[in-house]
Amino acid sequence: ERILAWARTLLAAHDGLQAEAASCRGQVVGSLRLGSVPLASFNPMHLLLPLREKYPELHFQLSSHTSEQIVDGLSRNQLDLGICYLDQVNASFFDVIELGTTTMGLLHDTRHFQLAHSALRWEELGDIPLGLLSKGMHYRQSLDLSFRSRGLEPMAVLESDSTFQLIQAITSGVCCAVMPLDCGLEDLSEHMRIIPITDASVLSPVGLLLRRSEPRSAIAEQCFDEARALFASMPR
Repeated sequence: ERILAWARTLLAAHDGLQAEAASCRGQVVGSLRLGSVPLASFNPMHLLLPLREKYPELHFQLSSHTSEQIVDGLSRNQLDLGICYLDQVNASFFDVIELGTTTMGLLHDTRHFQLAHSALRWEELGDIPLGLLSKGMHYRQSLDLSFRSRGLEPMAVLESDSTFQLIQAITSGVCCAVMPLDCGLEDLSEHMRIIPITDASVLSPVGLLLRRSEPRSAIAEQCFDEARALFASMPR
């Protein structure tokens, strides 16, 4: 395990060297290692697509982690950029672009659940079978707090640490799930619908992080600057 840690550092240094050389030639070439929390009101494709269009030789390594793992990965130079919740982030060590607050809705498949609502209250979720992220994950902690503060107990029929498996359960009719608004999940199928839940949000905002300490990847710096310009002109 100790040798593996050094090997990863060497490989990251090699990729960083290649990216620096390309940057000196005015090119953005190589791989951007982006870590993201699995659920937030931000679709990473809103960042990757503009970058891909502007830098066709750029490749992406997109991985899903907890906020703590993203901070650690950035600190260890195992990630270039991270999208995570900011309540556990020491801003003195990172450059941060705040991406807004995560709001929530009930994601369901209309083939299995017919819900004629324009909005829902937390109290109306009590009789609906729900799929939840595993305990200990940031998004799950926020959900549990929302239920407990109202004296409610969700009907949890499935727990998973995989968003993909939750989506599979929804499309199979096993359950519905409280998911972030504006993250693109409802676009995965013509049968998917998401209904906003009143007063449902994660208290901590989501942000894009870049490590301040050297060495910093030239690709990471360029993409972070592009993101700053992109999101400055977009409504959160």
